[in-house]
Amino acid sequence: MIRVFVADDHDIVRTGLKRLIDDLPDLMWCGEAACLEDVFDALARAPVDVLVLDVNMPGGGGPHAVDRLLGLTPPPRIVVFTMYPEDSHAVAFLRAGAGAFISKRRSSAELIEAIRKVHAGGRYVTPDLADYLFQQQIDVEKAPADLLSEREIEVVRSLARGLRATEVAADFAVSTSTVNTYVQRIKAKLGVHTAVEIVEFARANGLLG
Repeated sequence: MIRVFVADDHDIVRTGLKRLIDDLPDLMWCGEAACLEDVFDALARAPVDVLVLDVNMPGGGGPHAVDRLLGLTPPPRIVVFTMYPEDSHAVAFLRAGAGAFISKRRSSAELIEAIRKVHAGGRYVTPDLADYLFQQQIDVEKAPADLLSEREIEVVRSLARGLRATEVAADFAVSTSTVNTYVQRIKAKLGVHTAVEIVEFARANGLLG
């Protein structure tokens, strides 16, 4: 029996998932929460097998929430269930330790498949996400330092020094468009969306030397 807890700030989502889970003989509904701190309180009292987690929860969210939740004893396996598309948004969550990142536009059957696979110790990757990771040549199992080329790490360090794209281009004797291409590639590989997030990720993962 797979004990499932649902964390989502929309009552209609929690109600729908409860009905779905209650109809399945191998899944057991173990509770729900509408904010992140309630998730921690509930799981501290009664550990569960799989946590179905929305991305944006009152009280905190994002990949850092996944990292914090995996610090519980015992840690739940996590299925991120979100309105975000299955693309660069997924990378940071998978790298933080989530077992699946699945869009709410997917069928209920796919969500249940994700829950079962993650519970079994696997990782569930949708076809859309698999295509994205392949096209961007992203391996979420690799350490951050192994994801970026030497030149990309140099660009990251330049951004951390507060340099603009034009200044980085002058330092490297390349065009500004080339630097912008590097930046877009770095964002995709790290699963971040702004230059500030690039620097924050790099600092947290020891990429700044």
